[in-house]
Amino acid sequence: MILLEINNRLVEETLTLKIKNAQAGLKNESIDVTVADFDGVLYHISNLNGDKSKIRVSIALKFYKELQEHGADELLKREYGSYLTTPEDNFNVSILMNLEDIPKNWPEVVKKIGLLKRNCFASVFEKYFDFQERGDEGQKRAVINYRDDETLIHLIEENIPELEALSLNNNKIKMLNFWKNILIN
Repeated sequence: MILLEINNRLVEETLTLKIKNAQAGLKNESIDVTVADFDGVLYHISNLNGDKSKIRVSIALKFYKELQEHGADELLKREYGSYLTTPEDNFNVSILMNLEDIPKNWPEVVKKIGLLKRNCFASVFEKYFDFQERGDEGQKRAVINYRDDETLIHLIEENIPELEALSLNNNKIKMLNFWKNILIN
């Protein structure tokens, strides 16, 4: 069995290295790295307009418009706030890290940036888990054409034992991880 992490380790390690080098007073170097995730999602780590102190992390998901219908933009604004920047061409979301203004909680910020794909998906799950918590049935089902041969469908149903066994009110993150494991396996 292959263990797939919900974060992108290459994104995290690249940002961590850049930040540690900047903190050590080393000269900022240019970067232009494209990372393809196992599911065809692309990340691009680059300098914004050639400025070596500005690191932009962008993500391209071919199904992002479908995620937007379920609140992806709002969730990303909540999670990333001022780190969001205008998406670069051919990408859906871009985040900007300024090496001249590194936050004190930078390890937490880097971890959050590594979870960018997961957070894009989270909007769909949050929306429908909230519907289920409220007993709000009859909502339009979420259909996400994840890959050419895979579609994720999320709908609200009563009496789903796995959902009832996990406390939706207490920990939505566990629920997201539960579904991630089901969808991947």
